[in-house]
Amino acid sequence: MTCPQYDFHIHTKYLGCANETMEIPAIIQECERLGMTCVGITDHLNTLDKVELHVPILEDLEKLDTKMEVYLGVELNFTGCDQPFAFNPEIKERYGFQFAIGGIHSSYLEEYDLKKLIDIQHRHHLKTCQDPLVQVLVHPYWFGKGEFDRNGWPWFNSMRVVPESYTRELGQVAKETGTAIEINGSANLENSAYSEDYVREYIDYLAILAEEGVVFSVGSDAHDISRLATAQATWRVIDKLEIPSERVWRPEEKPMIGHSS
Repeated sequence: MTCPQYDFHIHTKYLGCANETMEIPAIIQECERLGMTCVGITDHLNTLDKVELHVPILEDLEKLDTKMEVYLGVELNFTGCDQPFAFNPEIKERYGFQFAIGGIHSSYLEEYDLKKLIDIQHRHHLKTCQDPLVQVLVHPYWFGKGEFDRNGWPWFNSMRVVPESYTRELGQVAKETGTAIEINGSANLENSAYSEDYVREYIDYLAILAEEGVVFSVGSDAHDISRLATAQATWRVIDKLEIPSERVWRPEEKPMIGHSS
């Protein structure tokens, strides 16, 4: 495997979205077991009133004894359709966040309309890439199946409905802004809600982005300790698409723990 063995999308128990297995010492131990060399902890910041919940993460990181390089990041979500992220330079500096990943986490639909669904996603993907505080666009065209099931909507299970023109525009904007696009293990590649056909089509989608010169980030998006291993699926895709290591993203600054090579 030639892909750098990174994982820049890892959640913890502190924000309530990941389970109790996701404690910092256990996460680091499992990442080391999987052969990772550099990781980032990136819990959610959906609203600024939750920012204090990130403090224990920093405290746990400062206690680590590991040779692996570890960064403190944050995952951002839009505060509403066409609204900004709950993030600013002051919050970044005050809480020690070294990088931010972000993206859309909802359909923002009131009633089902496939074209509108895709248009909203695409618009927010571009908006993410154009935000100077965000380094990585996370899991494009991931959806929570629960939202679709609750509303009785047809499940989004094919990437063929995404116009190639949208994919190429996203790739071009990401390249222009220097934003990495994430290959996500848990959300897209190893998600039981998606069919094998969807996964194949998703890799084809990533191949088009690669043709546009995109830099990719790799992440497990683990919410359970066992899901950290899904990062390996992202590494395999990087190798399959023959993406050179210099187009696999990592933060530019020195890691919080360990020593940048």
